[in-house]
Amino acid sequence: MEIVEYTPELLEPMTACYNRLTTDVPHSYPVTEAEFGEELSSAPPGGHPDIFFISQHTFVATSDDTVLGFVQARVDELRRHKCNLGIIRFLGYLPGERRTGQALLEKAEAHLKMQAATRIVAVPQKYRYRFYHFGHAYLSNALAQVQALLAFNGYERTAGEVFLAWKNYDVTPTPLAQPLEITVEWEEGRGKLPNCTVRGCRAGEEVGVCESLCGGEFSSHSDAQDWCHTMWLGIEDEFQGQGIGRYLLQRALQEMRKVGYRHALISTAWDNHRAFLFYSNFGYRVTDWTYEFSKSL
Repeated sequence: MEIVEYTPELLEPMTACYNRLTTDVPHSYPVTEAEFGEELSSAPPGGHPDIFFISQHTFVATSDDTVLGFVQARVDELRRHKCNLGIIRFLGYLPGERRTGQALLEKAEAHLKMQAATRIVAVPQKYRYRFYHFGHAYLSNALAQVQALLAFNGYERTAGEVFLAWKNYDVTPTPLAQPLEITVEWEEGRGKLPNCTVRGCRAGEEVGVCESLCGGEFSSHSDAQDWCHTMWLGIEDEFQGQGIGRYLLQRALQEMRKVGYRHALISTAWDNHRAFLFYSNFGYRVTDWTYEFSKSL
């Protein structure tokens, strides 16, 4: 087994390795070489005045022209905190290849230390590959061997997101005691079906909003197009507890069903017990727990 830095000649076997690694990851679909190559060369996110991108490198474990796993490591300067942050955008190795995973992790850590990183965050949601899972995802439970490897090497869970799905959903909004003025906004995106924002107002004042994206925003695969992912559901504080959140979500799902959506997905932070209780009683069922891991150097 040899660890080398990524070159375009490795794109084909790396794409095959990634697709194999993520076969069981919910809401992840096979990607093409073009999509994977574009993501490997990208350096999201950007535009924050206090974050300065320094470098990004991808290390690949190979054996007899076969890719056994890879890790992508990035370094950002956090100017406000006067320190460098190491980011592991993705770490994957085939189950049973523990030595490969360990070697990749050590290679990434050594590289990040050389770049003066004082802390490493593994698979944070804002640095995720666009086609890995849907929005807000960290490291999936389906990649248990990677989670276990990180924990074994001193990484701790520092954030999490639970995903809940409702396949072949069917919903009828429950009438409110005090009706809302509803506005439904559609916007074309990457997906086959449009993205949807539903706003609720009373006396001209916005009291809540429900924003959903097409699964096609995250994946070009045909199966992803049937999913609507509710990215945000928010109710102004003084209007909470009146059933408005339930109504807006029901109305949004109903509107999206009309234009062709078949399945619904939603997620919430691992410690947002109120939202988790609401969604799990709404009709959604848990499909995945995802976690961010971090370690101080």
